[in-house]
Amino acid sequence: MKWATLISFVILISAHFGKSDTNRLCEHFTEVKEEGFKAFVLVALSQNLHESGYEELVLLTREITTAAGACCGENPSADCSKNEAELFQSAICASNEIVNKNNLEDCCAKTGDERHQCFMERKKSIPRHKEVKKTYSAKEKCEAFKDNRLAYTGAFIYRFSRMHIMMQPRIIIDFAKRIGDLAEECCAQEENLDTCFYEKGRPVRNYLAGVTAQSHSLCAISKKYGERVIKAKKVAQYSQKLPQATPEEIGDITQKITSSVFTCCSGDSVKCMKERKQIIEDVCARDDIVSRTKHLAECCKLSIVEKGHCIEHMEPDEKPADLSEKVESYIKDADVCDKFAAGKDLFIGGFLYEYARRHPELSNQMLLRIAKGYEDELTKCCVTENPPECYGKADEKLHAAVQDNLSHFQKICALVSTQGKAAYEKLMVIRYTSIMPTASFEGIRTITYRMGGIMQECCAKDQSKLMPCAEEKLSDLLDETCAENDPATINKNVEACCNDFYSHRRLCFLDMKPDTESAPPEFSADAFPITEALCTMSDADSLTASIKLLYEVVRLKPMITTEQIKTLTDGFNALKAKCCADENKQLCFETEKATFINTSKALLTA
Repeated sequence: MKWATLISFVILISAHFGKSDTNRLCEHFTEVKEEGFKAFVLVALSQNLHESGYEELVLLTREITTAAGACCGENPSADCSKNEAELFQSAICASNEIVNKNNLEDCCAKTGDERHQCFMERKKSIPRHKEVKKTYSAKEKCEAFKDNRLAYTGAFIYRFSRMHIMMQPRIIIDFAKRIGDLAEECCAQEENLDTCFYEKGRPVRNYLAGVTAQSHSLCAISKKYGERVIKAKKVAQYSQKLPQATPEEIGDITQKITSSVFTCCSGDSVKCMKERKQIIEDVCARDDIVSRTKHLAECCKLSIVEKGHCIEHMEPDEKPADLSEKVESYIKDADVCDKFAAGKDLFIGGFLYEYARRHPELSNQMLLRIAKGYEDELTKCCVTENPPECYGKADEKLHAAVQDNLSHFQKICALVSTQGKAAYEKLMVIRYTSIMPTASFEGIRTITYRMGGIMQECCAKDQSKLMPCAEEKLSDLLDETCAENDPATINKNVEACCNDFYSHRRLCFLDMKPDTESAPPEFSADAFPITEALCTMSDADSLTASIKLLYEVVRLKPMITTEQIKTLTDGFNALKAKCCADENKQLCFETEKATFINTSKALLTA
């Protein structure tokens, strides 16, 4: 498959919706070729038809592709003037078996926009499919890949689309490309296939997890906090990226992006891509902005396939040479309170723009907290006898908050550097189990494992990129976690943090105290993973076993001290070392485990 062609389809699919051409489907089909068209159709069907299996959707994809290809024949039908969504839905509704299996009778009884809206509403109600992961060896992966790359990546698209119903097709197809490229690289060698998939696959897995969390986070934020927070987040982000742009230019760009967020999070993939493409074209057509930027100008020179991704991920431009170090007009001018009173949101938005363009080293969340802190200062200061004297100290307070936040991440990086990622993960297991002891081990392990990967990635970056990388990725993870779970079922403290200000969520979790109100589980020796299997485990499985022990220990006693944890873990490690060196391992583990369990029970139930 020509993946550049495939991705260009995802971007271009809506490019001509506004034109009067009567054969839109042929034009699109010609642009992207048959395989590109199939990829998008497969995503759309997989996201909408959850009761249909992969093979069934492959057949329907072929039928739809054949119908679209026929539009390029000598006698195209009137249906060729329809857009892709109409084509998909008509094909679905033509199959009684698929309609009945997926409970689409109501939607298929409608026509036009009403049918489209029915499909969109039903899509929102489909529960997320949580796949039971099946492990394949590297050899099995390569056999499948070499047999048929299209089927290999198609199966990934099907599974991933079902797990992420509202995700934009362009993201899923980008993931499929990376999965295919990984297989192509690893399967080209004769030996060490498993090592290649593990080592080369790590950045791919991290990328998939990061972009997925970011996508889920943005939609969760838009749903929970609305336009004001999304717009503020985008103002912070693009003021950093384009410090040469005027506040009016930033406002225009971010308003359009904010609007597209709500479209894309609605699940209307075709409309989403149309809006995204239009924004990219509008931005790159602004010579007045492009001529003043370096990275944006470079992105706008690229093909339509690459522009969007480039702009979304571009580094901040150099700050203008005449830009003052501090936002002096906001901390020195005597009429600050008058401007604040005249239009609070507009004034704070201007402050956010000015502060963000001066500080590319700060995270979006830090910038939003700074803006909120400045707003709180003005609310307090503007009712005093001498407001300028009061708000003139705001910059010092904001700077101190920045240093505290940066210091926090630097300490984590020092730990990761000296003791390794696993040591940080264990600390986070202790931390998160203590604040939510009723959460499942799988849930705690997933969160802490991903936190470890995030900090390992971000600590390897330059110090100026540490905070944007770490806080934004960790915040995305927490946003995703809050959105996917009902925090009220965990405990009231978790619920409170999930409902806190968007920019304060991570700090809220950081400040949360151990949960002493939830009843601990009954002490059970079966909960402790101590068997002779410990002696032959891989490093990864051994780490999981030690983390499982920490989880079980902390949920029994959320207020457990560091010294008590050390006593238990030292005892566990000593037991493992002794019995794994013993000739009769099974007998040793049975004997020593009983002693260890009794000691642990006395400590944990005291």
